[in-house]
This record gives sequence, C-alpha cells and structure tokens, in this order.
Amino acid sequence: MVKFGTDGWRAKIAEDFTFDNVRRVTRAMIDALKLKSVAVGFDNRFQSEDFAKAAAEVCAAAGIKTYLSSASLPSPALSFRVKDKGLDGGIMITASHNPPEWNGFKIKESFGGSARPEVTQKVEQNLRLNAAVPEPRGSLAGSGIETFDPKPDYLKHISSFVDLEVIKKAKLRIIVDPMHGSGAGYLKELLPVDEIRGNRDPLFGGVNPEPIPVNLEETLSYVREQALKYPNDLTVGIVLDGDSDRIGCVDATGTFISSHNVFSLLLHHLVENRKMSGKVVKTFNLTRLVEKQAKKYGLPLAETPIGFKYIADLMLKEKVLLGGEESGGLGILGNIPERDGNLCALLLLEMMAMEKKTLKQILDGIMDELGHYYYDRADLRVEKRIEVPRLKEFGGMPVTKIEDLDGVKFNFADESWILFRASGTEPLLRIYSEGRTQEQCERLLAEGEKLFGF
Repeated sequence: MVKFGTDGWRAKIAEDFTFDNVRRVTRAMIDALKLKSVAVGFDNRFQSEDFAKAAAEVCAAAGIKTYLSSASLPSPALSFRVKDKGLDGGIMITASHNPPEWNGFKIKESFGGSARPEVTQKVEQNLRLNAAVPEPRGSLAGSGIETFDPKPDYLKHISSFVDLEVIKKAKLRIIVDPMHGSGAGYLKELLPVDEIRGNRDPLFGGVNPEPIPVNLEETLSYVREQALKYPNDLTVGIVLDGDSDRIGCVDATGTFISSHNVFSLLLHHLVENRKMSGKVVKTFNLTRLVEKQAKKYGLPLAETPIGFKYIADLMLKEKVLLGGEESGGLGILGNIPERDGNLCALLLLEMMAMEKKTLKQILDGIMDELGHYYYDRADLRVEKRIEVPRLKEFGGMPVTKIEDLDGVKFNFADESWILFRASGTEPLLRIYSEGRTQEQCERLLAEGEKLFGF
C-alpha cells in the first residue's frame, strides 16, 4: 500500500518500494499537479538513481519536459532547482533519515517546498482510481530527458545568505559529517572543511543517517580530538542527514547540539546579529526555549502539527523568519519554503565567526538568561496502534494540561513535558520529552517506555 506520511512516501526496498510502484506514484503525481515540467533527483541509497530514472521516463513518456540530476544531490538542491527554473514540480528519490533498507518518494511543488496535504491526498486518490503501471520507455537516449548539474546554482544561492569571507577569516575548524549521504562535497566547495564519512555507502556505516547521538559515536570523538589538537581554533562539527535537509551539530567539547538548540541558536543569530524579524513557527514537539526567545524579541509565534509541510504552508502565506521541527529541518526567511541543512550550517558558522564563540558558549548564554531545557527522544517499535491513556499524574508529577494537536502531550507545572506520537514514516511510537534538567528528561522518557511495557 502506498501512503504518504509527514514528508513523502517511504517503504522498504523490494517490498512496497518497487519500480512498478514508483512508476504508479509518478503517474498519480503527474495527474494531481497537471505537470508540464519537472526536475527529478536522488540520494545515495541503494538504486536511488535507477528509481529516479524510472520516474523520469514516466514523465517524459507523458510529454512532460523532464530534467534529471546528473548526480546525487541534497533534497533542498532539488527543491531550489524547481523554484529557480520555474518548473511545475519535482521528484526526489530519498528516504531521508530512515534505515538503509528503505527508500522514498518526496514530491516538491512549484514553490520549491514539500507537497501540501491536499496534494498528497489527491495523489493517493489517483492511485486508488488507477492501479495500472505505466509502460517503461527504455533508455534515456532520445527520450527528451535533459540532465543537469545541481551544484553551481544551488551553492551560489545559499552563499548569498552569509558573508563567506567573514567565515573564512575566522579561526574556525569545521568538521562536516554528511553521514555517507547526498550532502557530501557541498560545503567543501565553499569553505575549507574536514569532511568525514563523505563516501557513498548505501548501508550508511551500519547506522541510520539521522543526526542524533546514537548514530554519531565516532563523530563526537573526532570533533573532540580535533578541538584538543587545535586549542586556539573554534571547532565545530556539522552533521547532515541522508538527504541533507536536516542538521545536527557537535560542539568543541564533544557535546551534541540537538535540533532544538540549533533552532534557538539560529533564532538568536538572525535577530541579534542580522537584525531580522518575522513570525517564528515551531512544531508541536519543539522546545519551550523557542517560546521564551520569541517573547523576548517581541515576535509572533505559531505552533503546528509535526511535519515541515505545515511550516511550508505558513511560509507561503506569511513573513516567517524561522520555522523548524524537532528532527532538524529548518526554513529561513528569504529562502524557498524548505528545510536546508547546508544553509543552516553556513548561518551557524557565520554566527561563530561574528561572536568568536563556540556553539555551546553561545547556547549557554541564551539558557542562562531564559532558562535551561533538556530534550531527548525514544523510538519504540510497535506492530499495532497504541492508545495513550489520559492521565492526571505521570512520573510522580501532576499533569497540568493535556494537548492533542499531534499525538498526546502531558504538560507539567515546571514547563517540562512528554509527548507520545505514532511516526508518520515508520512503524514506531515516538516518545519525546523535555525536562528542566537532563536527569528529569531521562526519567520522563523511562516512565514513558514503562507505560507501554518496554
């Protein structure tokens, strides 16, 4: 069964993610968006380039002007291509941060962002109405498909948001870890960086290509070693997910800087250093620290369900300074309404260069003023839908408020919280928690797992 989640359709390769299904979804997308022109791209996963070719062939056979990337590329680079060239849509073959045995199909609309819910619902409806598989049309030769180099225009675009010379002149030691994904080689084109795990590996070194601590043991150690080796430099690790639309960071101390904290750091930089303003948009599972910052800066704040498509929708309608989600995807004012790990990395590096501080030093300053918040997440593999009981007490604390914007969130008097939500892309129950101390955060997660017998 083909079903779209928070961003695209994802499934296990050779089970549901097959060439026939990719062709069927492509045909359904063509009808939903009335495509006349399209760009097709792919990540570094197993056979991604072949799935992209199959999608491109269906588009070309339907008489659509089709552009196929000449190499793997970040999802935001594909999105930028769509917007920059005035195309009707885009197809990105990627399963983002999912396990290696998965692949996926992301739909980009003409504005460059992820397809809105009404579009994916139309695609699913088209699939139900027409189950036929479009006929493959042989090789690309003579098909009318044009290839394009994704790098030059995209790199020029993201470079325009920062002062590269300021970054280059600062004593920064930059380690970039693309996690064997399609973001490899991009920041190296712009700045002197030390890139690790930049080779293509469809198994992603045995971990999921998601920038969270459990997948970054070697990276955390390497950044700490480099910081000790070059004590006079400001050392930072930039970690990109499998298709480079999400970011995590590692401080010189080897401390992981979560996506929540990256949001706070970027908001600080855009307002304090760049003197920008606009609405702040956060998803339901993002830190309360952002709420404190928005209040301090006098900026309007909106909260959305989980999934960047909801943020993109607001970015199309309003002046959104910064919009982001727990998984590390953030959109910036002036860019297309899309997540971009490379762009966020450049802004963080510019902030370090301007303030001459490490990420942790800047973050500590923010928290010392507005309060300390600590976040973590647990993913429980489940085979069936789980109902979350409405409790009046949890973990020995009275529940002051229950919210159900997306999942079920228990709020407590000290502004800590725990959220239970089924994943939109995998058979998982995700448990998110934020405490006022790291110990409280971990205790909340443990109580959440115990609630369901784990």
